[in-house]
Amino acid sequence: MTSRKILPLAEPCIYSYSSHATALAILSSNEDYLPWFHSNYIQLCGLKDYRVGYDLPLDFYMGPRKDSNYYVNTNWLTFLSTERQIVESTCGDIIKYVIACIDQNHYVALHLDEFYMEDRWAYQSTKWDHENLIYGYDLERQIFLIAGFKGTNRKFEASEIRFEAFKEAYDQCDAQNLNSWRSQIMLIRKVDKAVDPFKGNYVFDLDLVIESIEEYLESRDASKKFSMFQNRLAHFVFGLDVYQSIITNLPDFSNDYRPLHVLLEHKSCMVERIQYLRNNGYLAEEDYTYLHESYRAMVHTCMVMRNTQLKYMFSRERAADHRLLDRIITELDQLAVFEQEVLGHMLVVLKQSQGRQAHMEKTTVEVRS
Repeated sequence: MTSRKILPLAEPCIYSYSSHATALAILSSNEDYLPWFHSNYIQLCGLKDYRVGYDLPLDFYMGPRKDSNYYVNTNWLTFLSTERQIVESTCGDIIKYVIACIDQNHYVALHLDEFYMEDRWAYQSTKWDHENLIYGYDLERQIFLIAGFKGTNRKFEASEIRFEAFKEAYDQCDAQNLNSWRSQIMLIRKVDKAVDPFKGNYVFDLDLVIESIEEYLESRDASKKFSMFQNRLAHFVFGLDVYQSIITNLPDFSNDYRPLHVLLEHKSCMVERIQYLRNNGYLAEEDYTYLHESYRAMVHTCMVMRNTQLKYMFSRERAADHRLLDRIITELDQLAVFEQEVLGHMLVVLKQSQGRQAHMEKTTVEVRS
């Protein structure tokens, strides 16, 4: 055992939920993941009724979910799940266990009661069990390096926690139910892409991007493709239909700003994707300019809507400030129409690029033969 070890971690481009933030923070330590990232994170899924208690109101759709966790499906991360009760009955010392896992290059994701964590919003005020990621340790300083949602802005960031405080936050987490997802300890490891069964790099998949955009524009149920794993998700809407879902539920769930934050991150991802498409020859300059400026405008709109909702949440005169929600609803209606127009244009130009690519491949085969 060394006295200090830190696994690579970067700032994730998505932090709406800890599952995306955790996986992308690990992957983002180098740019090898970008072709995979820009081939995905296009489809959105939202609850028809936010009163449903077993899922998230709005999220990126990344395929089937397992064990109540929202893992990112990527070949470069492996997930090993164990439970607190198993660690207690075998190792018995959670601090030694976490250190041993990090020594084996495993990141450790587990639930802690943030009432006992100084840089969390719930510190000394509210019991709040939430997932955190341990990615390093320093034995001399008696600390873990930890990533989670810091402060009142709840941005996914790195910090430190003393072993003593970590142990208290771990012990106080409500994980008595053996079937509770809070009792899980997830070990995440980044694997070499050249190691079986994850051979080779992920090549950017233009066909997948086009298919995902079509599904989004048509609000198609993307879960049907995975019926071999689970029945269709009848409690969800997809694609453009998520706008109406937000509008319908906003008045009764105005204290939950996560849907508008996810919407903001979705538009930000589209901006980055458009830049990637242009840099790799999939978009002409004129199309790039139109799409890039349009989605940057959508990012601004989403940021204004989210901040307007936060203003309403902290208002002391909600009855008088109900106009703020009305403003958000109007902007959501307008944004849905605008995105349909812009994304429709993007679909046309990407299909043209797809056709050129297919023609070049055909010509290459004919020349070789």
